[in-house]
Amino acid sequence: MAVISYEALIFDMDGLMVDSEPLWFEVQRDFALNRGGEWTPALADPCVGKGLANSVRVMAQALGFEVDVERDAAAIVEAFIGRVGDLALKRGCAEIVDAVQRRSRRLPRAVASSSARRLVEATLGRFGLVERFDVLVCGEAVSRPKPAPDIFLLAARHMSVAPDACVVLEDSLAGVEAARAAGMRVIAVPEKADERFSIADAVVCDLHEARTLLGLD
Repeated sequence: MAVISYEALIFDMDGLMVDSEPLWFEVQRDFALNRGGEWTPALADPCVGKGLANSVRVMAQALGFEVDVERDAAAIVEAFIGRVGDLALKRGCAEIVDAVQRRSRRLPRAVASSSARRLVEATLGRFGLVERFDVLVCGEAVSRPKPAPDIFLLAARHMSVAPDACVVLEDSLAGVEAARAAGMRVIAVPEKADERFSIADAVVCDLHEARTLLGLD
């Protein structure tokens, strides 16, 4: 694969850097069970990458119980934070973060996550990664979640880098669509093969392959 050129990197967090999707499913399933509903993979999978508020709304519509989106999303976040010790990094995450710093401490790098800032800081803090990034842009900073481009455009502004000079690393289809809408190049690292990810500039198996594609070996 040809090396992709870039002036800044933007990382998603859930499912890309951290193997958090199984825990997200467990926490949301428990929340739904307490309300008398069954949160299934068929309901959860299309919500990946679109923000917790969207998941809560889908629960209400699909499972038929009333929700207060702000209150209930906050409750789910608290339950997740209480279990960050159960999380593990995705394959290649530590290596690519180390490689970015070895290449140049002047290379701007951001995390752009649909999750709440408190949760992002708790999750990255679990692995000592908060200080490894120049910018954290989180879900409450934008009015439109992925697949809208807002969160990535805001990350680029905070780094003072043009969108077309950024490369985004994403695992979700919503995130890939958001990066494309922002006019950025994107490397997809999906959990499962899916032809819809062909809109990305490259699709790789893990962050080790992404590191090679970025010339960080």
